[in-house]
Formats: sequence, structure tokens, C-alpha cells
Amino acid sequence: MSDDLDRISLTLPSSMVDRLDGIVDEWEYASRSEAIRDSLRDFFATYEWESGDEQHHHGTIVIVHDHHVSGIADELQTVQHEMADIITSVQHIHLSHDTCMETLVVEGAGGTITELANRLRAIGGVQQVKVVVVDE
Repeated sequence: MSDDLDRISLTLPSSMVDRLDGIVDEWEYASRSEAIRDSLRDFFATYEWESGDEQHHHGTIVIVHDHHVSGIADELQTVQHEMADIITSVQHIHLSHDTCMETLVVEGAGGTITELANRLRAIGGVQQVKVVVVDE
């Protein structure tokens, strides 16, 4: 074992071990340890930005909305313009006759990304907002 790695022990229910082993095989991880390290990196990034930190993050915000709601496009665009300093890209997709999806690529402080997501959630007609943030 490398000097820069520490060995720890986990106690898990057998159902979780079976599920972990299935994912390790399906996603072709080299080992359980690799899969758990990958999961922990995501866990740490999520913890930091949800804590309202000011650390710099990159990520996406996905918004699903009913485009028939009066004024929703204008409201979404207003919020995006007001917070343009953290939005680097926007993609708009028509999912169906009634539903659209927008994907915002964001870069900035965790607290500011959370503020943007919350402002988008508050718009009438928005059905779902999903945030994925990663560290550099």
C-alpha cells in the first residue's frame, strides 16, 4: 500500500456490500476502494457547496418547466441575466409539447450557486431543479 493512503475499515449490511459489488463490476472499477473513493469525492463536494461555502465550484443546474405558464420564459431569463456572472452557458431543449429543459453551466462560489438554484425553484411553473457541483 502506498504511503499516501490510509487503510480504514467499513461495516456495512450485506445488502449494501452486494449492491456495491454489483456497481464495481458493472462500472468496471478496479476495486471497491476505487468506487468508494469516487463516491466520497462527490460526497465532499456536495457537502461543501450545500454548506453555503465560498469555495470555487463548477457545475450544472438543470431546470424542467412547463413552457405554457405565462411569463415563465421571461422570469427564467431575468434571473439568468441578473446572475450572469456565474453562468457560463445555457442550453434550452424541448422535451415535449408542454415541457422544456434548460441546462445552465455555472462557475462560482457554492453559496452563490445555491442562491441561483433557489431563485429558479421559486419561479411558478418550474417543476424540477437539479444541481450538480464539482470541485476543480
